[in-house]
Amino acid sequence: MRYYRLMVDERVKHRVETAPLSPLQVEDILSGHTLQAEDTPLFLAVHTDPRTVYPDFLEFPLPLVSDSMKALLEKYMPELEWKAAILTDFQKARQDVYWVLRPPVVDCLSSQTEWYPDHTLKQLVLKHGKIESSIFRIAGLLEARIYINLAVAESLLRRPFTGVRVQKVEMATKEE
Repeated sequence: MRYYRLMVDERVKHRVETAPLSPLQVEDILSGHTLQAEDTPLFLAVHTDPRTVYPDFLEFPLPLVSDSMKALLEKYMPELEWKAAILTDFQKARQDVYWVLRPPVVDCLSSQTEWYPDHTLKQLVLKHGKIESSIFRIAGLLEARIYINLAVAESLLRRPFTGVRVQKVEMATKEE
């Protein structure tokens, strides 16, 4: 099976950006260990201008998806965990609902993966073999990136989503 990293399309200019979060806040939200109740939405402040675009996928500081993209991803993995995120522009009194994507964390890093000295990812290589989840995060990475299988990637790219790009992930050449 082939796997891809789900990414923001950098060609989309003027996309909405949320206020920054610390890596610890991001990990707490993605793991579900927040002090808030699970059904309490997350409120994120945004600053916009007249040219601001609200794409279907935002990667930073959290993986956020629109309602329509959430509906498609749930067809592949109905058991996915979500948390509502309300993007709030206080100056324009506008709120948009997005969803924090919280897929399972899978241990699938190959020993061929390369790292920078600060323990950030240099070259990702996945273990050879089948990964059970079609949408997942990878255990052992500092970055909160989302990975998808070929079927999900093709399905996303066939639809008119804005701001979505995929990048192929390298697989280990032999069994480890």
